[in-house]
Amino acid sequence: MKKLSLIIVIIFLSGVSCKTRNNSREPKRDVKIAININAETSASTNFIHIDYYRFQVLTDLEQFQRVNFDLVEMEDNPEVVLDLKIENFTLWPWDERVSRRIIRRNIVVGTDSNGKPIYQTVSASVDIIQAQRRSNARFISSLTINGDPPFKFQRTFTPHHNYVETYIDNIQGDPRALDASINMARGRDIEPMEDDFLLFLSKQEMLRRLGDEIRKYYDTKTKAPKIK
Repeated sequence: MKKLSLIIVIIFLSGVSCKTRNNSREPKRDVKIAININAETSASTNFIHIDYYRFQVLTDLEQFQRVNFDLVEMEDNPEVVLDLKIENFTLWPWDERVSRRIIRRNIVVGTDSNGKPIYQTVSASVDIIQAQRRSNARFISSLTINGDPPFKFQRTFTPHHNYVETYIDNIQGDPRALDASINMARGRDIEPMEDDFLLFLSKQEMLRRLGDEIRKYYDTKTKAPKIK
């Protein structure tokens, strides 16, 4: 009985301790951020929606941060300023390669007089299509944090991305030869837009590195002092 009472007391104290720690956690501080984007005019960037791209950049940078970002203009005196210059954004034409495959499968078509299954081999031919599109760009980035102490980070990123999609088409023969996984691969997915390719390139390294630099800065500023 004494052991049971002791266990109950320990559980109660543990719960109180966890609740105290949760309640003592300070809410995230709102930080003004301005994201200035300058895109070099080209055949590819003519289709880019800068405002959409800016919000995607903000969403990516805000992940796992100790602060909440409030997107503002430069005249609103932002604490964080990110200047991005996009150069040489190039989308190469789609490249499709087609290969013909014969698929065979044994299926049960009945049973014999002894109740054993009777198998039949069925076959079908399919076109396996691999579509790919290459893209590349140069991102000249400048990150400034007007805090105490001030912080500045500058770097140029030159990523390359190859989007690849494989699907099947032009099925001929007995459809029973195709299993569920092959049927699910029929037809192309929705083709990525130009904005999507720009985000693919941005996330390859640049946004991850910029997010890390911001995180390291605010992690240092928001760490609770050690209790002596």
